[in-house]
Amino acid sequence: MMGAPGRGFVVEKSGVGGISWRVHFQRKVEECVKGFYSDHIFQSWLCASLEIKKEWLSRDNIERRSNITLEEFVREFEEPNKPLLLTGALDHWPALAKWDREYLLKHAGEVSFACGPVNMKLKDYFSYADLAEEERPLYIFDSKFAEKVPQLGKDYDIPVYFKEDLFSLLGNSRPDFRWLILGPARSGSSFHIDPNSTSAWNAVVRGSKKWVMYPPDVVPPGVFPSPDGAEVASPVSLTEWFMNFYDETRRRKEKPIECICKAGEVVFVPNGWWHIVINLEESIAITQNYVSRSNLLNVLDFLNKPNSKELVSGTINRETLYDRFRRTYENAFPGTIEELSFEADEKAKKLLQQKISFWDTVADNKQGGGFKFGF
Repeated sequence: MMGAPGRGFVVEKSGVGGISWRVHFQRKVEECVKGFYSDHIFQSWLCASLEIKKEWLSRDNIERRSNITLEEFVREFEEPNKPLLLTGALDHWPALAKWDREYLLKHAGEVSFACGPVNMKLKDYFSYADLAEEERPLYIFDSKFAEKVPQLGKDYDIPVYFKEDLFSLLGNSRPDFRWLILGPARSGSSFHIDPNSTSAWNAVVRGSKKWVMYPPDVVPPGVFPSPDGAEVASPVSLTEWFMNFYDETRRRKEKPIECICKAGEVVFVPNGWWHIVINLEESIAITQNYVSRSNLLNVLDFLNKPNSKELVSGTINRETLYDRFRRTYENAFPGTIEELSFEADEKAKKLLQQKISFWDTVADNKQGGGFKFGF
């Protein structure tokens, strides 16, 4: 038996008298504790045992595209900062055909990956995941997977829409930018905004994921960010948020963008967008964060905030990242920051004259709760 922080953490079935240690422990508790009740324990049990409801999965209003050109993507989605689900963009990936448990165990079974508060060998993680009963199971989220297992890095490539990544100018001193994500049903990430004001893409190799997204100026129900944005308070488990707050998304004027992303599909997450993601089954995905010219000014502004030491992540040199990145970029592309700033100012003036809010540029919510892009 091997344990780690977290309720119900199990990786082996070995136990007492031929029964699992979990059953043995539960019997002992039942013998020793009677007349004890706890709302906290009940809530945890409820979130771990409640089935994912069909109504949580029924709404799918993201725009989907296939065979879109790079120019169309930039013009219609990246520059307007609008989410998109891409189909067909991964059809050439070897990972789609190869990445099952047998293949991963062959190439990485003895390799340790970051998994919440611990590091676990992949073979041990699969054992844990098969028995996990927590309200929020641990999942692998490892930024060094391609360095640890070079074959995994060879099994995929960056879709053409996301190849411009200006942080790559920093070489090995760039912030963490890519992750292997692997977890059972109910695992995933609670509401957050991606680090350093970057945009991101998330490609599902196996399984399926439910997404709920809100634009930067709409804080999701049940989510309470600190004034400086350094911390976010939200329900402990993903199921708890859906159970207690999902209905509110239907009553609000600002409807979220939602979808189920399946194997072979990619979600584009624009910078600043809130999102929660829950695995509907055992799932494997790759995600990368990037900086393009479309969101360069946002990234520079974020890195230059007075509390950048608290906000910047993925690098040990937080306070110097702004200076290093801006200097390196200007050396490579002199004069373009000023050009981008001028274009952004002109666009802001036009929006101000038309009195159009950010939300209005993304969605029209006057059509019976349906979702309509305004571009």
